[in-house]
Amino acid sequence: MTQRLPPLSLNRNARIEVRRIGEEQQPVFVVDEAFNGCEDLVEFAARSAFVPPTTGSYYPGLNAHLPANYLPTLLPALERPLTEIFDALPGRLGRSYGFFGLTNLSPGQMVVRQSLPHTDSANARSFASVHFLSASFGGTAFYRHKATGFEVVSNVRANAFKTVRTREIESLDGQPRETLSHLYEEIAHIEPVFNRLILYRATQLHAMRLENADALSIDPKYGRLTANTFLNT
Repeated sequence: MTQRLPPLSLNRNARIEVRRIGEEQQPVFVVDEAFNGCEDLVEFAARSAFVPPTTGSYYPGLNAHLPANYLPTLLPALERPLTEIFDALPGRLGRSYGFFGLTNLSPGQMVVRQSLPHTDSANARSFASVHFLSASFGGTAFYRHKATGFEVVSNVRANAFKTVRTREIESLDGQPRETLSHLYEEIAHIEPVFNRLILYRATQLHAMRLENADALSIDPKYGRLTANTFLNT
């Protein structure tokens, strides 16, 4: 049986902020009270079937389909910040996809690829958004890789970054996870606020900053629930 779509709309009175982070001063677009009907979005998630992520994904939890009206509601509103803040070409919004994310792994259960800062793409024209649908389990942190000084890893830096990172991980094989995390410096943390949406370059080094891991739940109403979107321009 098909679920009834939640009555989503953008909040015209949303609070908008642009944060410039780190030495490279890359923007993070922050929107508070982003959607009207956000509680209905959580209810939709609670009735959805969450499953392990697809092969090749390192998401530390379960995923479910977003309602069919989520991306058509969100994406047109992102075109202006993409062009004015991130210098994307106007009218070039390309392939996009998204999913509900429900974190169910504690830091001790995560593999290295899940716990270390990472990028979502090496394509400089790719972007990601996180829509926080809970507020109790930590937000998104951004990082500088100490050995290279990189905060953004696009195609021109990808090989150099991979070479150094692989050498670092191999040299610290068997060491506590905390030793690996010391290879990075946190440059910003976006706090989790219910119905806060953030947009950033997919090439930006980032990671979930998980808090209250002992209270994680597989019930979307009580767990660390987000709506995650990835798009190209």
